[in-house]
Amino acid sequence: MSRAAPVAPGGGLAAVYEGYRRVNDVVERIVLGAACAVAAVIVLLPFAGFAVRAITGEGYSFLAETAPQLVPWMVFPTIGVLLRRDGHIAVDVVPHYLRGRALTALRIAVLAICVVATAVMAWFGYRTTQFFANLGQLSTTEIEFPLWYLYVSYPVGMLLAASFCLESLLGELAGRRRRLESEVL
Repeated sequence: MSRAAPVAPGGGLAAVYEGYRRVNDVVERIVLGAACAVAAVIVLLPFAGFAVRAITGEGYSFLAETAPQLVPWMVFPTIGVLLRRDGHIAVDVVPHYLRGRALTALRIAVLAICVVATAVMAWFGYRTTQFFANLGQLSTTEIEFPLWYLYVSYPVGMLLAASFCLESLLGELAGRRRRLESEVL
């Protein structure tokens, strides 16, 4: 007669959460690496523009125009990382007065709303990007490109945020809430 293995707290949901968390760990590293690379380009482009102008006497406007156009590609994808690390701006009055199941219920409700809200924003960002792609507008910069390239960062960022919020929701449901820096203080 075989004995069944003991079920861990949270059951199968805990295993799903752990797998999803590991995937999001990799995604977070990729997002942060890309954001750092974009930040480096944003900082280095004006210096490159200055150096080119000082050495050759010629200026290229795309060196000045590109940096502001890259900012959304740094900001929107990192929104999810901030949510995951609890680094977002928040007013946390009610959680200080709740304990146990009441606190867990509140966190589950807030996280469920966040998953739905970010997924809806990703959908509408996708639709907006699709609309601008169908218009066929080009940028008015020295190097022309389809204008919708700038808008793709929004649905990508919101989709990442939805994924990270879903991870937090699964963690709450599985009883595996991550201890965050803000809770240590």
